[in-house]
Amino acid sequence: MKIRLTYLLFFIILGTNCIAQNNSILNGTVHSDKLTAKDVHIINLNSSIGTISNNNGQFEISAKVNDILLFSSIQYERIKITVTEQMLSSEDFNIELKSLVNMLDEVTITKLTGDLYVDIKSIPEDTTPKHNFVFKLSDLNKTLPEDKHGSRAAPIVSPLSSGGINIANLFDGKSAMKRILKRKLSKKKQFPIKLRSALGDYYFTDYLNIPKDKIFHFISYCEYRNIMQKFDRNLLLEIIEILKEESISYNAIEK
Repeated sequence: MKIRLTYLLFFIILGTNCIAQNNSILNGTVHSDKLTAKDVHIINLNSSIGTISNNNGQFEISAKVNDILLFSSIQYERIKITVTEQMLSSEDFNIELKSLVNMLDEVTITKLTGDLYVDIKSIPEDTTPKHNFVFKLSDLNKTLPEDKHGSRAAPIVSPLSSGGINIANLFDGKSAMKRILKRKLSKKKQFPIKLRSALGDYYFTDYLNIPKDKIFHFISYCEYRNIMQKFDRNLLLEIIEILKEESISYNAIEK
C-alpha cells in the first residue's frame, strides 16, 4: 500500500513539473517613447488568454515557448511577438510600441519670409459667409404668437428671397446623406479585412478550425454580435471570446 502511494505521489509531482515547464507566467513592461504605456491589451492568441498593462505599464500573462502575443491599443501600432525561453526566464521583459498619435501627413509651408510682421499681412482674407442675424437681450422677453392650428398647421412656404425653402439645400442634404452612407458601407467592407489582418489567418485556421477560404464568411456570420463596434473600441479580448464561441456553432453548421 505504501509503495502504491509513493508511486502516485511521484506521478503527481512529475505531472505538476511538466505543466509548470509548459506554461509559465511572463512578466513584462510596455514602453513607448521611453515612457511606460498603460491600458495596453496583451492577448495570447494560442490560449485566448488576455490581460491589460497597469498604470506603470507592467503586465503578467500565462504563456509558453512559441506562443504568439498580440499587443494592441488605440494609441499605438499593433504588434505580435513570439514567446521565447529568454523572455520567460526574464524577470521583467520590455516591449516597445510605436505611438500613432503623432503620425501626421507632411505639411509644406511656402511663401513665408520668416518675418512675422510681414507674413501676418499676407494671410488670405476669410471668405466664410457670415450670419446676418443678431440676438439682443431684449429678445428674451418677447412673447411668441399663439399656435392656432397646432401640429396640423401647414408649413409656411414663401419665395426664396423672403426666406422660404431652398430647394438646393434639400439636394445638398441628400448628397451629404449619400456620402455618410458610402462611408459606412466602405467601413463595413474594410472591417473583415482589418480583423483578419489583426489576428492573422493562422488564428482562424489553427485555433478556430475555420477553413482559409471561409474566414470572411465566418466573420460575417459573427457580425450580429457587434464585433465591428467592439473592434472600433479596441476590445480585442471580447472579440476573441466571441469568435471562439461562435466557431463551435459555425463549424457544426458547415459540417
